[in-house]
Amino acid sequence: MQMQDLQALYVHKLQDIYSAEQQALDLMEQSVGLAQTPELQRGIRLHIDQTRQHIRRLDRIFGQLGEPPGGETCEGMSGLVQEAQKLMGQPASPEVLEAGMIACRQAVEHYEIAGYGTARTYAELLGDQEAARLLDQTLEEEKATDEKLSQIARQVNVEAMDA
Repeated sequence: MQMQDLQALYVHKLQDIYSAEQQALDLMEQSVGLAQTPELQRGIRLHIDQTRQHIRRLDRIFGQLGEPPGGETCEGMSGLVQEAQKLMGQPASPEVLEAGMIACRQAVEHYEIAGYGTARTYAELLGDQEAARLLDQTLEEEKATDEKLSQIARQVNVEAMDA
């Protein structure tokens, strides 16, 4: 698809985010069993449920646009997922592994925050207020998840330092 205007770029960004969410969901499902800290386990499970909701919101936006959700592979998220999988395969104490998992999760969150912020701005500029509202709702949830991860990291990083 040749991108001639902001609408085409917007659809491209949404497809990229859709791919990113799918990849992030797969990664969380792989990693939830590795978490030892109950708070981290609960946080990952909660974010799995939220991510499924994020994907449903994107499906709704695609339906309103009459565009397919697929077609793009988010290479940025692919790299973040590969980094996380590599880390999860390393021999490490549970505390150090969790600290690394949180760092990887936060990189994913920051990537998603950037994508959703951009897509929301495009939607606003294009006059799609419903999509802008849905994207902003997801953006705020991603920011809240990042903050929760920071709170958990404060404890887990100290435990990793003492491991």
